[in-house]
Amino acid sequence: MRLTVRAPGREIDIELDQNTKAALKAAEGVALRLIAALPGEQEEPAETPFGFSVSTDTERAPDDE
Repeated sequence: MRLTVRAPGREIDIELDQNTKAALKAAEGVALRLIAALPGEQEEPAETPFGFSVSTDTERAPDDE
């Protein structure tokens, strides 16, 4: 099971091996304590970064004349 808690400028991601309500409740408590311990909202960059990636598994066939 995976638990993600987000707050402005902060994110906590926890993976659990158990799939019970008790484990989820314990992980939620930990995530909330960690979110509270992290510094608050950070300044946004002037421009939002943008990136991309392109890949292919095929190759171009040779030009046979």
